[in-house]
Amino acid sequence: MQRRVNDLFENLINRLAKKQLEQASRQYELQYDKALSAHEILEIKKGVVLRVGFFVCIPLLILFMTLMNGGVST
Repeated sequence: MQRRVNDLFENLINRLAKKQLEQASRQYELQYDKALSAHEILEIKKGVVLRVGFFVCIPLLILFMTLMNGGVST
């Protein structure tokens, strides 16, 4: 069960980071004539996950606080 969940999240992260990984890979290969290392790929994926998390969590937090504020004042 846990392996399926891990695979699901890994696939989701790979799909989200695909375009950014391709761009970074092309740029890095042009500059240094080497492929991206595993550490650099991990850093790119981490940045994508944080960015998506902020775009999802912050609006949900604002919506939740707005709803809670409206429920208290009525």
